Formats: sequence, structure tokens, C-alpha cells
Amino acid sequence: AARERWKLLGRALKQRATNGKVEAVSVRRFESFGLLKTRKAREDDTIPTEREGANKEDAKWFQYSCDLVPNFKMDIRQLGGSFTYEALIGFNNTGNVCIWPSEEVLTYYCLKNKEIFRNQRVCELGGGMTCLAGVAVAIASAAEEVVLTDGNEKSVENVEQIVQRNSAQFGDTRVACQVLKWDEQDRVDRLTGVYDHVICADCLFFDQYRQPLVDCIFRILKPNGVATIFAPRRNQTLEDFCRRAEPFFRVATVENYEEVVWALHLKLQTEDRDRYNPDIHYPVMLSLTKQ
Repeated sequence: AARERWKLLGRALKQRATNGKVEAVSVRRFESFGLLKTRKAREDDTIPTEREGANKEDAKWFQYSCDLVPNFKMDIRQLGGSFTYEALIGFNNTGNVCIWPSEEVLTYYCLKNKEIFRNQRVCELGGGMTCLAGVAVAIASAAEEVVLTDGNEKSVENVEQIVQRNSAQFGDTRVACQVLKWDEQDRVDRLTGVYDHVICADCLFFDQYRQPLVDCIFRILKPNGVATIFAPRRNQTLEDFCRRAEPFFRVATVENYEEVVWALHLKLQTEDRDRYNPDIHYPVMLSLTKQ
């Protein structure tokens, strides 16, 4: 799903890029709600992990923190400040250029509500190159287990490096990474009824993936398990996902789920209308409870 996101943007960018490079800031008009603090890792922090290969010079480590959780920090591996169109949609670099607003908000929400994950088995679906929210849950929540997944092998390789880098902070929480494609029935079947909680950000936009995502979530959740999903409405794609989910889940759609995010949303609509489009930038919260 992350790769398809970049393909969509890449097709538009290819017609506009004249020098073969596009600065990351130009990819999206609106980039962040500013909920997380980010800084480049200090030089003495940038110890290469065992799995980093020949292209490690193209990646940068950043440290994320959040005022909600004192002393919380996590190191996340991302690409540098610019990239070619080919890198934008390339298999090696998918999802590793920047953090999307829905991922940012999901991470913030999970940190604010970290107690709901205590002693839970948690799975992040479609986490891309960072699995930002899942890593945050693994560090902050005292979950029993957190499994970080994406359908792209290179994404999962990058997440494995992030897990290795942050492993000292996981405490008793078991953390694992794996490739998981929602429509690969055999692999999904092995996880039937395993998880108490599924988290997911901005994975609803392509028609061919919505039904497999519904089926995957239903399969891997325990009875009465919950999926927390953040995604923009984006041309009725969220509504279509909800219609597909309703036969299997109790579905709750929440617009105003957190006061800080809501206040920023209202402010952006009046003060930054040229860049901020709620239909594609404001993450709506979906809560799916398995029936």
C-alpha cells in the first residue's frame, strides 16, 4: 500500500520535475500537524546496525519524541532530504521518504492512549518503511507483543533495523517484523485469531486493497478484538471501506477524537487553506470491533 501511495504522487511529479530531483518538502502541500518532535540523530548516535548495507549513506537516522510521554524517544531510519522520481516509486525506497499525517496522528493517539495496549498482542498493518506507530507502542505501552508488518520486503528490512536500534527500550514486550500481504491467504491464515488490537494508517485509498484489508483484519483479530485505523476521507474511499467492514465489525467513525488534533484541524482550515485540504489531509478515526 505504501508503494502505491508513492506511485500516485510520482505520476504527478514526473511531469513537473525538470532536474530529476524533487525536494521532499514539495511532495505534499501539507506535511505535518507538528505533534511529534524530530531531530537528526547526533553523529555519536549514528552507529550502523548490523543489517545496514551498501546504501546506508542514503539513509538518515532521526530521533522522535513526544511531550505526552516524558523521556519517550525512538530512533527512526529515513531517507535524506531529496530524492529522484525513480527513488520515489522504487521498490528499495518505498515509504521511507517522510512520515504521512495519518501515521503521525496514529502515533500520537497511541502514545496518548498507551494504556489500552497494556498486556495486549498488537499488530500494525501496512506500516511502510518505519512502522512509526507500532514502534511507539512497543516502547511506551507495556504491550505483551507488537508485530510490525508491511507487504514490501524492503520496507520490512528497514523496520528490522529500526527494531534493532530501539530494542533496549522494549522492556518485556516481544517485538517482531514480518512481510504480510493482506491477500496472501496462507500467510494470513497462520495468524487467525492471534491479535487483540490492530493499528493501521492511511491504507484505504486503492480500490483493490480495501476488501483484502477488511478480510485480513477480521481474520487476525481475536473475538471482540479492535482495529484502530486513521485515514482521510479521500473521495469516499473511507466510506467505501466502512461499508465493506460493516458486515463483520461494529464500526465507529470519529471526527473529533482528540482535542489538540481537532484544534489544529480547525485552525488549518481557516489559516492555511491553500495547503490544507481536509479531504486528503485530515485523518478520520475508525474503530472496528470484531463481532
